[in-house]
Amino acid sequence: MNKTHTQIGTGKGDEDSEPNSKIAKLDCSLSTLSSNLDCQIADEPCSKTKSNSLNNLLNTGFLNDGLMSKLHKDFVSGTDHVNDSFGITLSCVPYRHCLIPDFIIDKEYIQTLQSVLLDLPMKRKNNDLYTFLQSVELNDSPDPTIATFRSLCMSVKQFVSEVTGIVLNDKIDLFCSQYKYKDVLLCHDDELEARRVAFIYYLVPETWQKSDGGTLDLFSTDEFGQPGAIIKSIVPVRNNFLFFEVSEKSFHQVSEVLSKTTTRLSISGWFHGAPLPRPLPYVEVLEPALPFGNIDEEIFYSWFNPLYLDPEVQADIRNKFEEDSEIELQDFIQKGKYKSLEAALKDHKVNWSTLGPANKRHYFGADKSSLPPIVSEFLQVMQSDATFLVMSSLTGLKLHPLAPTDSDETEPSSSTSSTSEASNPRCKSEVRRWQHGCYTLAHDTDPDMTDFALDTILYIGCEKDWDSDCGGYTSYIAKGEDEELLSVFPSGNSLALVYRDKNTVKFVKHLNHKITETSPACFYEINTVYYE
Repeated sequence: MNKTHTQIGTGKGDEDSEPNSKIAKLDCSLSTLSSNLDCQIADEPCSKTKSNSLNNLLNTGFLNDGLMSKLHKDFVSGTDHVNDSFGITLSCVPYRHCLIPDFIIDKEYIQTLQSVLLDLPMKRKNNDLYTFLQSVELNDSPDPTIATFRSLCMSVKQFVSEVTGIVLNDKIDLFCSQYKYKDVLLCHDDELEARRVAFIYYLVPETWQKSDGGTLDLFSTDEFGQPGAIIKSIVPVRNNFLFFEVSEKSFHQVSEVLSKTTTRLSISGWFHGAPLPRPLPYVEVLEPALPFGNIDEEIFYSWFNPLYLDPEVQADIRNKFEEDSEIELQDFIQKGKYKSLEAALKDHKVNWSTLGPANKRHYFGADKSSLPPIVSEFLQVMQSDATFLVMSSLTGLKLHPLAPTDSDETEPSSSTSSTSEASNPRCKSEVRRWQHGCYTLAHDTDPDMTDFALDTILYIGCEKDWDSDCGGYTSYIAKGEDEELLSVFPSGNSLALVYRDKNTVKFVKHLNHKITETSPACFYEINTVYYE
């Protein structure tokens, strides 16, 4: 590079080995489980009173030795199991998960627990992966109702260990979560540290139904270990307790809550054990960036607003860009061309496909072979040598052999000496459609984030004043941190330019249900990335 930029970024650079073929003898009997629980309730002395008796609090039917043995056998063999007596179900597709209905039989306790949880101070958690309300860790809560629930989990842990065959230690993570309208937790696998089994206890209203959203969606995995399709969606049911083994295949999400009047209240957490080795993550092979091409001069000048081709305007923009490493150029495309471009992208003949995998992205990409001629022409313009030179003039980056250098105070030089200074200018473009449910996630294996780059985003078909509450904006953050460095909001016929370094990642915030209440309920984007 010939210019010094303040880039968007920091510049910083024993566990049960395998399931036994024989069903292991249970470590303790039902009576032992009951006795243990009675002595754990709310740190009170062991007694048989109604307030702390197992039989008056927990549905102990699923704790019988015979059922646990059958469940373990089917868990190991990968066979579904449905118990008609207690309603407990073990399902093995897309991965093993077990549901215990009517987990607690003391209705008064359930109501008290709900009230206590709703009174807890909650913090809004918000990043690329999720947005919802969460409590602090509940293990240290002095509230006796919460302490009682933790004691229930400690005893159920033994049941979970017997069913799964996983040796679990005494560490339990425990949190309360509230998902309200538009809240969501996108696709992930829960693998972290020594988490071995994930669980969730639902306290939703009795009236909760699928149309309210908030389902637990379970994904299949492909040959590369990446999430595929949603195979099963589990609707939250009050007083149900669900658990599943955490593995490299346990991809799941909490779908967006669509109800504006009810809250998806739950307690969730993880049982811990010895960590398992994890395979290396799959690294995608993406479309390569290519050198610039040629463009007819007349075609080139028919597209860009002449204002941005004026040398004095370019100098002013360059000065601001070199200071901020980002700028938004409004009305970038000539009005007639912009309207034609927007109409072409709305053409039903354009072949749009959903792009994944869901733990990295979910949006619609256009098949370039199906694009109308005017869209193809614009892509050719954005990838032309003339545009590379314009982008150099607007940013001070060395994207073209004729780009100004530090020693060029006036006109760009055509000397061949500057050619050697341009390492390998290249670019790649993508045409995208964004609508409800679309997003991208920041991830460590993104090949696009391994080099310095100039991101250009042309927004099409959206209003000038974007409602950030809908999501859909592009955020830049430093690797390993949540603090936002920059947000770029959609704005019709605006070209956003952002220069990012190797320690910066970006994501497009999940487009939530609110977008369906706007007109239009989608927008388009032509995204071109330039490399020096």
